[in-house]
Amino acid sequence: MATRIMEILRNFSGLFSRRAAFVWFVVVIFGFLLRFDHHGVSSFIRWLGIAPSLYPSLLHFFRAESWQLGELMKQWMCWSVTHYPLVRLKGRVLCLGDGIKLSKEAEKQPGLSPLQQSSGNQGKAKRFIGHHFGCLALVAVKADKVFAVPQVAELHEGVNYLRRLDGETIPDQSLVARMITLAVITAMTTQNPLYLCLDAFFATATAFQVSAKYRMSDGQPWLHLITKAKCNYVAYPCAQRRRGEKIKLWDLFGHQELFTGLPHPTQAGRKVLLYAQNSYWGSVGLVRFVWVIDGRHKFILMTSDLTLSALEILGAYALRAKIEVTFLMLKSLLGGFAYRFWTKHWPPAKSQTVPTTALRPATPARAKHALQVLSAIDRYVNLALIALGILQYLALYATETVWRIHTASSWLRTYSASLPSEEVVQRALQVSCLTTFPVAAYTWIQSRIPISGWRQPLPLKVTSDVTSPTFLLS
Repeated sequence: MATRIMEILRNFSGLFSRRAAFVWFVVVIFGFLLRFDHHGVSSFIRWLGIAPSLYPSLLHFFRAESWQLGELMKQWMCWSVTHYPLVRLKGRVLCLGDGIKLSKEAEKQPGLSPLQQSSGNQGKAKRFIGHHFGCLALVAVKADKVFAVPQVAELHEGVNYLRRLDGETIPDQSLVARMITLAVITAMTTQNPLYLCLDAFFATATAFQVSAKYRMSDGQPWLHLITKAKCNYVAYPCAQRRRGEKIKLWDLFGHQELFTGLPHPTQAGRKVLLYAQNSYWGSVGLVRFVWVIDGRHKFILMTSDLTLSALEILGAYALRAKIEVTFLMLKSLLGGFAYRFWTKHWPPAKSQTVPTTALRPATPARAKHALQVLSAIDRYVNLALIALGILQYLALYATETVWRIHTASSWLRTYSASLPSEEVVQRALQVSCLTTFPVAAYTWIQSRIPISGWRQPLPLKVTSDVTSPTFLLS
């Protein structure tokens, strides 16, 4: 399996202007895959047996100018589209999007923002200071296993101020607009139009308007949205909106005669009641609404594609929860959000009720150090995304090898699927590669032998007029 991983990583070698940077890239990816703890960058040194004196060099890798994160993630997107069995609907790739808010106790970490979230989990605070990432994932399916393959993540709050200090021209965008723009860039980069599934937070007029703005050469939008409508939404049955014509969408659940019983698109043996209708919604125009009664649960879905059937819309949205599994794997299995980058030049913020202005640097020198730390945070998280995608790739295409190693070294009480999970793949890698890890990558670093003739990177460029506060456009 280590050989197959190296074959995957070799596709990114041309994006590093120095071979040392590429070798450190390989070391970091294997570090995510093989380590047993999540104590920042030092765990890579510990579990891969790298000389402790090279710890500063490893830290420098996350701030090095010899590689650009935007080019790396564009290459990862293009590679994912061609190597995973992706779910496609009417020629479009199914994409999932969501945000994750992380509490951070660090006092010297830039980009922190006062955040709040509503969750049924009693272990989560409603108000805290931390980082908010927006993430995208593509849906891959094989046999009875569904994976949300992560594609890109970026900080969505508390960073525009710092980037403006660096001289970048960044428009003020809402969280919704940033997520939609990130998905549009993904579609343009991979040259594949997308269906983007989002939760009810993104069911706004801004989301539909931004997604409809960017179109392909044939006039079709790069992005069609599928999201969950809020229960207080209203719509109009015709374009001429007059008083008394608007319909409260939730009231249609009282008309049972409109609904049709159909088999559930993703769960065999279950039936759902569906009703679909195209209506005018605010300033967006025509939107397709689908009313769903699934046992005791009632909800309304909406999409910008008027040609999709009710079953297709429900089947696509039913897979949206898979991105939550991806977040769980990133956070708990790989420690993808367990970064500890900070700068002593950052003013401390000790109170959770501190205003946003107090989280900003006072001088350009502080801003420069803060931007370097933000770059390191973005790189750490996105490299963890690539590592998780590699685990999912091995689960799909190295199934027999993974199960053979796992059966000989471990035990599961219940085998829930024919394909292994990301955790099972990681355990198999730890058993087979941790003690026999190919030392050639970091042996070169320890030997400090200069290597010449390393080829220059060939960046992937997006030809569009998209303006977004994202490193993908750097």
